[in-house]
Amino acid sequence: MRKSPWQYFDWALLITTLLLTVIGVAMIYSATRGSEDLSDAWRKQAIYAAVGLGLLFLVSFINYRLLESLQWPLYFLTILTLIFTLLFGGSEIGNVRRFIYVGGVSIQPAFPSLILLIISQAGLLSRNAPASPSVAEMLASLGMTGVAALLVFKQPNLSTATLYAATWLAMIFASGINLTYLEGLGAGGLLAAPILWANMSDYMRDRIYTFMDPTRDKAAYYNIQQALISIGSGGWWGQGFATGTQSQLHFLRVRHTDFIFSVICEELGFVGAALILAIYGVLLWRLLYIAANAGDATGKLIVVGVTTYIFYQLIVNLGMNLNVIPVAGLPMPLISSGGSALVIAYVGLGLVESVAMRHKRVEF
Repeated sequence: MRKSPWQYFDWALLITTLLLTVIGVAMIYSATRGSEDLSDAWRKQAIYAAVGLGLLFLVSFINYRLLESLQWPLYFLTILTLIFTLLFGGSEIGNVRRFIYVGGVSIQPAFPSLILLIISQAGLLSRNAPASPSVAEMLASLGMTGVAALLVFKQPNLSTATLYAATWLAMIFASGINLTYLEGLGAGGLLAAPILWANMSDYMRDRIYTFMDPTRDKAAYYNIQQALISIGSGGWWGQGFATGTQSQLHFLRVRHTDFIFSVICEELGFVGAALILAIYGVLLWRLLYIAANAGDATGKLIVVGVTTYIFYQLIVNLGMNLNVIPVAGLPMPLISSGGSALVIAYVGLGLVESVAMRHKRVEF
């Protein structure tokens, strides 16, 4: 009998994803209570989650090997999208060009563009598998990713540009590249650091200065202080759902997006936050399991890219809330409010499911 690829669908991955999403909707509801302009934020998040779930099943239905054959069209689509955003995008903040508005809905193209780039780079880096990529292929991959990251950096959006870099590094490492080459890249990166610093926007440098010296700009440091107060005031068990003082009294800003982890700690306490991080641990375990059992190098690299895409954002968001890294605009994946980020995370996980479903050839 012919066995369907759907028998390999990873339900544990889907259930874990849905659980984190439900927690996110609940915490967004709590964080935005009493804010009339944000009263529908949790409903919108739930709608975006439903759209994302549909796309997850749709993408998982598509054989990722077919997408691999489209690696060059997908790469050029990535670059064209980022150029269009740079030329015609907008934002509520000055001259920042990060969003495209379609029918009143804002889309941040840097996120879907990175998913397209992951597919493109997976195809390139696995060309000679099981042999590792050649130096020429590594440099070509670096150049292609560098162009995309530069376009994101010019929006300006440093945090997402570093997400591009981290995703590429994880994929090139997983491809089995000679570590000597990576050491050379690291040395080159150190030499290029002064150039990067000179080309940063003022707000980027200010965030780093404020992190190093909080007394330099007390107004900019205010929300970090409120985040730390929120985290500390939660104690072991928290103040209770929708009853956190810093969040409910609106001392904590952007509490439903960048700083939602502080709300979690304040209202659910150390135990609640630890349980949520444990759920992320389960998600990571399923992703790594699928990567280890992928049917080919392309599938493995796609899963590694999506895994890095999700967990780099998580690490940066947690670090920002805990004040161990400068403030960065990356969300807590699957939990922070944000339609395009949530939907694209589901699309990425749909790619992972496509790899999981085809880790073996269809049997007869």
